Amino acid sequence: MDQWTDSDGRVDVAAIMAGIREKIRGRRDLGLYTDEEVEELTALRLQAFADDAGIDPDLLSRLMAENHNWNISTDYRIESHRGGLQGHLVVLLKKLVRPWVRLYTDHALSRQAQINLYLHYLSHNLVRELVRLQIEHTALRNRFDELAGSPGTTRAERGGEAKG
Repeated sequence: MDQWTDSDGRVDVAAIMAGIREKIRGRRDLGLYTDEEVEELTALRLQAFADDAGIDPDLLSRLMAENHNWNISTDYRIESHRGGLQGHLVVLLKKLVRPWVRLYTDHALSRQAQINLYLHYLSHNLVRELVRLQIEHTALRNRFDELAGSPGTTRAERGGEAKG
């Protein structure tokens, strides 16, 4: 009889799932996470930071998206909330003035967009590294606890004081 089948020869799905969960738990105790799992933990950590800061969830989802539509763009649309002839006249005047305004704003906006993008990647990578270090720390703590509790080691070897 196979370990995954019961006495009737049917596959025991619960035993298979328990085995898989135990294997995953053992890998995690050793600090063996896949890149996808680290990314999931990083996203959860970033979400927690955003919740603590009170950031709008829509903004956070835009920040976490692959595209960078959250960043400043120097190529902005010209529009007006006014309607009719007055609205068209305002849009026309804005389009006429735009080249002179852009002489002063494009460089600053472009620089700010670069800074925003750099800080975005920097903070995301720092949180990812924090998650990786916490995983490694947990794995080392688990390994230490395992070694500290193993028979045959003295108290001094486990870091305790030796009686003398």
